[in-house]
Parts: sequence; structure tokens; C-alpha cells
Amino acid sequence: MNPGLALARRRLSLPPRRHAARHQTEWVALSDGVRLATSLLLPRHDSGPLPVVLIRTAAPSHRPGDAAARLGRLVAETGYAVVLQECRGRHASEGRFAPFLHEAADGADTIAWIARQKWSDGRLALIGWGYSGFAAWAALSRSPLPVAALAVVFAARDPYALLRPGGALALALALRFGVGIGEREPCDPRRLDLARGLAHRPLREADRVTCRRVDWFREWIDHPSRDAYWDARIPALPEAPPPTLLVAGWRQPALSAQLADFSALRENALRRAGPAPELVVGPWPGGQPTRRETRRTRSEPVAESLRATLDFLARRLRGEPGERAPVRVFVRGAASWREASAWPLPDAEATAFHLRSGGNANGRTGDGVLDREAPTGPEVADRFVYDPRDPVLADDDASECRHDVLCFTTREFREPLTLAGPVRAELSVASSAALTDFTATLSAVSADASSHTLCEGVLRTRGAPGETRRLDLDLGAVCARVQPGERLRLSVSSSAFPRWDRPSHTDVEPGLAEPDELAPASQTLFHDREKTSQIWLPLLRS
Repeated sequence: MNPGLALARRRLSLPPRRHAARHQTEWVALSDGVRLATSLLLPRHDSGPLPVVLIRTAAPSHRPGDAAARLGRLVAETGYAVVLQECRGRHASEGRFAPFLHEAADGADTIAWIARQKWSDGRLALIGWGYSGFAAWAALSRSPLPVAALAVVFAARDPYALLRPGGALALALALRFGVGIGEREPCDPRRLDLARGLAHRPLREADRVTCRRVDWFREWIDHPSRDAYWDARIPALPEAPPPTLLVAGWRQPALSAQLADFSALRENALRRAGPAPELVVGPWPGGQPTRRETRRTRSEPVAESLRATLDFLARRLRGEPGERAPVRVFVRGAASWREASAWPLPDAEATAFHLRSGGNANGRTGDGVLDREAPTGPEVADRFVYDPRDPVLADDDASECRHDVLCFTTREFREPLTLAGPVRAELSVASSAALTDFTATLSAVSADASSHTLCEGVLRTRGAPGETRRLDLDLGAVCARVQPGERLRLSVSSSAFPRWDRPSHTDVEPGLAEPDELAPASQTLFHDREKTSQIWLPLLRS
């Protein structure tokens, strides 16, 4: 018995080991002749054919100490034949890696290989975390055989929705992933100068400044719109998808795209009377752990996602009994989980809160309010000048004190209030720039005046300078309890750097703009009877 895995099982409260697993290395030949390094984990005793779990990963997995190898063994010891494969061009596998491009065809070839093996009983599950989750989606899209189950954790089917939400570039994510993943081996984190790369202009050269040139990062810059480049990298949703589990986090970068995947799966299931997809959304943040996070806090996403995945596989592959609510979400501010039949929660009602002010909503000490009453007449518009050379920073408490951030705050709530569902803002705006961004952040404001981000969104907009533009800005989703004495605040600006790249406010595309091709823009937000602005919040009727 591996003492490290036994300790991990106890610490993460995972199911007990069913049998020991033995490891052997295979080379799976693809249809174009490329061979992929593949680890096969099988029970040590002869138990006949087994259900198979396929994990295709961009991380190293051929050494016993690799995180992917430990994951594969944990799954195998629970009672499955596990095929753990390094993607094309990664580590020991042959070929050249290109993110999102080859996983559908390579996954399909691998599934065909699995079908020919005597240890496979014909039941197949595809699972993955992060990029491995995308690889599972891709393999499903071209699978030559029926797939019994799909489990995807912190990953989306649509790379464009992940990397270019609202048309802006998810800069910190794109640079960290695009450069950090490396061409064959991950770059040594000590070599990555992310701070210098994020600040560099033109953005298209940020890869070189961070560590080294990476072609695919520059391709993401060169294709700002959803075009044929992205279409070739988005796996199709099968007509009859298998039972599916999606695990997400409220502050994970993939959340909005994952919820879109869940909606598509649910609509498909309702149309076909097929199995309802399952969704788990936890309190887990995105990015690197902070110094305040304990070892236990950092392990919670791993533990919860593993428990949910193993339970899902037991029910869907082995037919073990056990009913689960299709949706299980963590309620922030209440420190509790809520189960439901669907997402958005059936008893949530979209309620408009109107942006109101006397024309001085700049900063949290301004006169901006969120009001359930709509304006009945003219109101003075709010204005600010946004300069991309001095961007508003993401997750910065001081941002609410800046003049180029408009803040609209509710009164203190007298009763507890629960929000659970999608959040969007409808804004009437104008800009002196033809191309600019508008950002919106919804926060909970505690009794001590500190604010905590619930969700946020960005929209890159184009139009004639000075003309009124009607924006429908997606802020993602939220599930949170607001306690008596607390308030809600909507902050509107034109950046949340480096979460998203900065608009240039010139004729040059933001990713190509040199430092001297950045210019300030005058931004206007209207909120009167004719040009309304409001945020729609999902309030639970119960």
C-alpha cells in the first residue's frame, strides 16, 4: 500500500481503496502515426474486464510522484481501469503541442484503442481537471463509441468564452497558462516574470517578456473575435451527451463558460428526456492561494471535486445506488450548501435595481445608489475619464476610492437576502472612443464598510464616439446571503487589470498598441427615464 495515497484518502475523506493497482506503460499510436505516452492502471488480481476511466492531461504523468499520476492511482484503486495519457507534444508523448487543437481527434483515436483491449468491459468515462477537462469534452465530441459518463472540473468546452469573456482578453489567465504551460514541459515558475509581462506593451510581446515567445499566446491576441480560428477549437456538443457532472467555483475563471455548458446540457436533456446533468459550485477562488489560506483551505477544491467525481462514477459506471440533487451550490455569506433541481434555482426571480445619482457617483463616497424605484424623469448623467496608462486594478480595495470608478450602493438591508442565479447589467453609456471597455463588479458591503466581490464582468464595445450605446453586460453568477445591516454595491469602470487587458482608445487593437498608442477616454453613464441603467439580481422568493 502506498502510505502517501492512504494519507491522502483519509485527509480528503475519500472512499476506501477497493484493490491495489499495478502500472504499465503503453504507447498508443494515433491515425497520423504519432505515439502518445499512456499509463495503464489495472487491479493486481485478475478480476476480468472493468469499466474504464480515461484521463488525458497536459501535465506530466509518467512519474509516480506526478500529481496526475497520484490522481490516476486514487481513481484506479477505487475500482476502475484507468488510462492516463499525456497529450500530444507533452512530456514523453510525440508530436507538437497546440492548445485546444488536437484533443478531439487524438481523444477519439485513444477511445478506439481502448475498445480493442481485453481489460475494457465497454463502459467508459471521461474525466479531467483544468485543461484535462477540456480534453475530455473534446474526446467526447468525436468518440467512436458511446460514453457512459463525463466529469469535468474547473474547465469549459469553449476556449473563446474562457479566454475572451465579453470580447476582452482574460489577460492574467491567458499569460499564466499560455506561457507557463511551455511547449513540452511547464516553465519553471521561478523563470516567469508575470508582473513585467502583464505591464508590457505591446501586449502581443508579453510572452517574450514573461519568459519566452509562445505562438499560441500571440494567436489569441491576433483573433479578438470569435472566428474560424476559435471554431476549429470548440468541440461540438453531441446530440445525445452522456450523464455529465460539472464542478466549478464561484471565483474560478471558467465559471461563466461552465454554466453555459450546463445550460446547454440541461436543454438537451429536457428535449430528449435524457439524464439531467449534475452541477457542483463551491466557494473556491481562482488564481494562486493567498497567504491567508491554510493547507486545509487549499485542499478543499481537490477534496470536494474528487469526492463528487468518485461518487458520480460509482453511480454512473457501476450502477451503485444513491440519488443526488442535480444541483449543489455553496451559499457565500451563509457558509452552507444548498441543493436544487436546476440552475438557476427555480425560486429565484430576476429583480431590477436601478442606478441612480445626482451626477456625482464617482467613488464610494459619491451619491450613487441602487434603488428598486426606476427614475421617473431626467437625471444628471455620471461621467469619468479613464486612462489605460493608469488602470483600475482587479480585487483592489482602493479602487472604490478612485474618481474613474462609479459606485452605486443599496441601503442597508433589514432582512436577510439571498441571491442565487445569473447577474447582468443593462447600461446606457457613451464614450469619446470608438472602442472601449465597460466593467461592472457586484460586491457585498459589510457593516464595517469593507466590500467583498461577488461577481464581475466586462464588455468590449465599439460604436461612433459620443453616441449612446445600450450594453447588456454579463457579470456571471452568484449564490450568496446578504445579512441584515449589509449592502450591495455595483461598481462601473473601464478596466479590472490584469484580469482583463486594457482598451487602447485608439484605432489600434488593444493587443497591438504601443505605449504611445494609448489614450484616455471620456465615459458617460446615463440613468434617466429615457436612458435607463439597471442591474438584474436573482433574489430568492423564499
